[in-house]
Amino acid sequence: MLDVQQILKWIVTAIVLTVAIVLFGVVLNIAGFLLKYAVKVLIMLLIVAVVVRFFELLRRRR
Repeated sequence: MLDVQQILKWIVTAIVLTVAIVLFGVVLNIAGFLLKYAVKVLIMLLIVAVVVRFFELLRRRR
């Protein structure tokens, strides 16, 4: 037979797990939102680096 303290421990454990899952979902949602912008910025920086490298090579040839 379960006593009251053991039932309360299970309830507290369930509440803590629920809060942890919700917070994890929020973190993943924010990370997914920021990931879209991070990829765009990374692509732009890569393009700028390629253009700068191209002009540097043109300048060295002269």
